Amino acid sequence: MSAETPAVGSPERSHADTPPREASDVAPLVSFLDSLLKRQIALGYADAGLIWLFATPSRQAGTVAIHQDPERPLHRAWSRAVSHVIDRHASSILSMEDGTPRVRIEPVSVEPDDSVYRSDRGHLAVLIPLVAEGAVEGVSALVIAGTDRRAASEAGLRASLAASAFETYLWRENALREAEGRARLREILELLDASIQGQNTSAVCAILCHELRRRFGCVRVSIGLVRGDSVRLVGMSGTDTIDRKAPAAEPIESAMEECAAQDVEIEYPQPAHAEQSPMTRRVVRSHELLSMKAGPSAIVSLPLRIEGDLVGVLVLERASNDPFPAGAISLLRLLAEFIGPCVHTRRMADRGVSAVARDRVGDLARAAVGPRHTAAKAICLLLALILAGLAAIPIPDRVRSTAEVRAVTTRTIPPPFSGYLSETLVRPGDFVRAGDVIGRMDTTELSLQLEQENGRRETLATERDSAHATGDLAAWRRASKGVEEAEAKIGLLRSYLTRSEIRAPIAGQISRGDLRDFLGARVEPTTALFEIVTPDRMIVAQIDERDIGRVTPGQSGWMTTSASPGIRVPLRIVRINPSAEPTEGANVYTAEADVLDHDRFLQPGMRGHVRLESGWTTGLAMLTRPIVDEIRLRLWW
Repeated sequence: MSAETPAVGSPERSHADTPPREASDVAPLVSFLDSLLKRQIALGYADAGLIWLFATPSRQAGTVAIHQDPERPLHRAWSRAVSHVIDRHASSILSMEDGTPRVRIEPVSVEPDDSVYRSDRGHLAVLIPLVAEGAVEGVSALVIAGTDRRAASEAGLRASLAASAFETYLWRENALREAEGRARLREILELLDASIQGQNTSAVCAILCHELRRRFGCVRVSIGLVRGDSVRLVGMSGTDTIDRKAPAAEPIESAMEECAAQDVEIEYPQPAHAEQSPMTRRVVRSHELLSMKAGPSAIVSLPLRIEGDLVGVLVLERASNDPFPAGAISLLRLLAEFIGPCVHTRRMADRGVSAVARDRVGDLARAAVGPRHTAAKAICLLLALILAGLAAIPIPDRVRSTAEVRAVTTRTIPPPFSGYLSETLVRPGDFVRAGDVIGRMDTTELSLQLEQENGRRETLATERDSAHATGDLAAWRRASKGVEEAEAKIGLLRSYLTRSEIRAPIAGQISRGDLRDFLGARVEPTTALFEIVTPDRMIVAQIDERDIGRVTPGQSGWMTTSASPGIRVPLRIVRINPSAEPTEGANVYTAEADVLDHDRFLQPGMRGHVRLESGWTTGLAMLTRPIVDEIRLRLWW
């Protein structure tokens, strides 16, 4: 409930940057403070006084009212001296120290310091806080002749009683504003309630015109809506049908177009203060002609807007001897803000299907070529060009898949028998020829077993010969069978000894077999000791089942490995496995391809990406192919 008027007449501060306020907002408070100051000067028997309002977010600090007794005139420097006193004690006055306003008495010199005829008569400044809702809004300063502080204190007490009227005034103004706001709200609600009873736009405008004429005592009220580049009359008070060929229609539409062209509120006759500033001066030629044809009248034209766009014009006419009061203008301005969306919404609802389609196309066209949203339009244009390029420009079609480099021939070499590894002669990376010894098995145990079996065979042979000499057929058979078993065992041991040297079955490079840490360990024939790969390479691609129909033997392409992403290795498909394999959640077919450039460095196990040539396509078709395939898969019948 603070006083919102800006300070005026401050001797210390400039208010050039203060936003101007309407005179109707400032004048009542200034007039009240001026009368309050005169009353305080009279009650305190003071020579002069001023009222200073402190700064708030909506005003600057400064003097609002100033007055002095004409019978006891002071030097004009007194107001500056009192202002300095207020500035000096402003913080303590605002804080009210103990929480209650307190009258302060300070000595003040009302003569300039360099005055030749300086008076010796002293003066006291009595500072009386102006409080509203527990906050100090300003201070009333009375200048009292003499140095009697007791008399000044009594004068300040009498003046402070009158200062209580400041808060009463603010409460009264606040109550009046709230009552005015409720009255305006009631007018708006009643007017909108009456307007919704219309069945179409013309009926709504006719009801609004009738209600506005009745409530504001107008001679005639008209509403026009924007159609293309002109404003067409659609509603007028006192008639249900509009004859645009009538003599009164043309000047009314001219006045509406004049208001629409300037897109501002127009009042005719223009107020005196409007003619003084180019910013408030309006072109009122059509309004003047309308006033002359309809008889001298006062006219107010208000633009009807929705979201900042002009949709129509409201024209109100009254007799020239009964112009619109200032309070009615502000209420009409508020009503126009609600009437515009109401009429426009009803007008949109009355359109047919063809009109809706036409308006939508028009809105789209205006949005596309209009000056607004330039950045969005540039982005949309760029996207459209990209889309057109994707749809029209042919590009090579590629089948994409992952792939792995493998050797054409691979041999895994296990130990020839169960035993102990004695020696390894190669390491991974070494090149060997077919038949080269690459490792040896320990034959110590085999040699001992061979000697043992030879001795056993000799013993059994002697028993066999003895049984033959004695004619013991059973013993001879048993000994003969034992000799045969011993000879078979000897043959097996000799075979193991012969194969104790592990030889390379093919020429190539050792890819696995660093067994230095396993020398002397027992190995089994199921254990792979060495792996030999040939220098020739092939590429094995895993092609998704969605793309296998576009892959055939003899198809060319390239592979890029993760080790050398900048190098393309040419290839040609030679074989496709007809059976699919599930791999990492996908169903893939394995395709083998020959490497056409053998100079490229490729090692078995390298992985990369393959691109196979598959004719020509467009970027849009390539991007939408998975979506189209999925739709076809799910929506077939």
